Amino acid sequence: MAPVNVQKIQGANQSQLLLQETNDLLNSVQTRAFEMFERRGGSAGNDVDDWLRAEREVFHVPDVELAETKGEFQLQLALPGFDAKDIRVAALPQAVIVEGEAVHQHQGSEETVHFCEFGERRVFRLIPLPNPVDIDHVSATLDKGLLKIRAVKAEQRKGKTAAA
Repeated sequence: MAPVNVQKIQGANQSQLLLQETNDLLNSVQTRAFEMFERRGGSAGNDVDDWLRAEREVFHVPDVELAETKGEFQLQLALPGFDAKDIRVAALPQAVIVEGEAVHQHQGSEETVHFCEFGERRVFRLIPLPNPVDIDHVSATLDKGLLKIRAVKAEQRKGKTAAA
């Protein structure tokens, strides 16, 4: 079981940087979807198919499970073939973002490779949470291709009552 670094994002500056990175990813999808649209001759009617196909080409959206206990959220994401160093987890008060990139290379091998479907894989998933979490108490581990994230719920602050 390998620990995965969790970036805690609370301030506006950090949120802006993450938003810019997310916009860059979406721009890549948009560019690829438009290329597909043009290749089809620019005919209307398959816009959503183009977008979804472009998303799958640009990055993989992993399967996820979100479970809740009384004090925390537990997330599991299927990331086979990724190492802990390939994955970045960002914790926000209302969401968790997982992104990663893994590259398969043939190094130092004298054998002839006739067929290989391994290559560069990008993964991106934003998981909104039903309730706020304490970003200082979010942890992640990777074990046998399964990323496990634990996020402790934020304590609900009780409003002060005015004295009579």
